[in-house]
Amino acid sequence: MKRTLSALATTVLLAACATAPGGKPDAQLLETYWKAVELEGAPVETRAGTREAHLILRTEKNTAGGFSGCNSVRGAYEVSGSGLRFKQMASTLMACLPAVSNVEKRFNSALAASSSYRISGDSLELRDTDGKVRARFAAMHLR
Repeated sequence: MKRTLSALATTVLLAACATAPGGKPDAQLLETYWKAVELEGAPVETRAGTREAHLILRTEKNTAGGFSGCNSVRGAYEVSGSGLRFKQMASTLMACLPAVSNVEKRFNSALAASSSYRISGDSLELRDTDGKVRARFAAMHLR
C-alpha cells in the first residue's frame, strides 16, 4: 500500500513538473493561433485597425498559414521532434506601407531560417540552425 501511494505521489509530482510556470500546461504547436510578438530581435507592433501578424500550423496535410503583417501566407511545414521547417511558403502580393513591409520581411525571414522550435507555456520560439531565436509568438486562446 505504501509503495502504491509513493508511486502515485511520484507520478503526480512528475506531471506537475511537465507544466509551464504558473501551473499551466504548454500550448500545443499545432492548431494554435500564434501571434507574432518578436521577429528577428525586434518587437512586433500592431497598429489600431490592422490585422496582427500570426501563424497557424494545421494538422491536415501539414499546412501552415497566417498573416505576415501585410499579406496572407500559406505553405507547408515539416516537424520532427523539436525540428521545424517551413517549405513552399507563398504569399499574396499586396503593396505594403514601409513600416508594415519591414514586419513582413522579418516574418518571412524568420520562417525561412527556422530549423527548430521551443514552447514554454504560451510562448513559441523559432530557432535557426545555430540555435538563435529568430521569432517569438504568443498563443492566443479563443474563449
